[in-house]
Amino acid sequence: MVSGMCRAQYSNHQLYQAYLNQDVSLWGEYIASAQWDSMSVEEQKQLLNYEYGYTAVALGQDTVDATAMLARYEQHLEALKSNLSVARYNAYLTSVYTYKMALDKVHFMSYAKQLFASIKRAADLDNEDAFVMAMMGNVEFYNPFGSKKKALEYLEKADSLYTLSAAEYEQWNHHAVRMTIEQCKKKLNK
Repeated sequence: MVSGMCRAQYSNHQLYQAYLNQDVSLWGEYIASAQWDSMSVEEQKQLLNYEYGYTAVALGQDTVDATAMLARYEQHLEALKSNLSVARYNAYLTSVYTYKMALDKVHFMSYAKQLFASIKRAADLDNEDAFVMAMMGNVEFYNPFGSKKKALEYLEKADSLYTLSAAEYEQWNHHAVRMTIEQCKKKLNK
């Protein structure tokens, strides 16, 4: 019953509109109100996806909140491990290491090594998963030694895959991919 109330209170449409309006405070409310243990696996996957995005936002605002959000996100990722494809799990894990790199400069190189191993594993396992291709594109795009040309290829593939079949809660991921494609084209003077 609690899970149903949470869904009714925070629809994917509302959460997507909050993203488009660049005000994801609603995401924070949704995440804080979610009762993980009473959610279905699909609801947990949805929550995990919003935690992935919200953790990135928290990193830009407050280190204390970001650290707490990352711990929650990582705990939920591990709890869902057996319910995610190995490729999708590794793509999410890539983001965990990315966020840890931002928070812990002492272990930067260790996290970087784990990040690249995770994304390689994800892409080797399933290069037809939109989230995996989006993460590959992000790694190439934001890596100072990455290739903007390769990033664009991965992101365009992710865009196509999201267009074919994306969960409703992945609308924001699809929009983010499209924005990064435009940034990539700008960097490549296209």
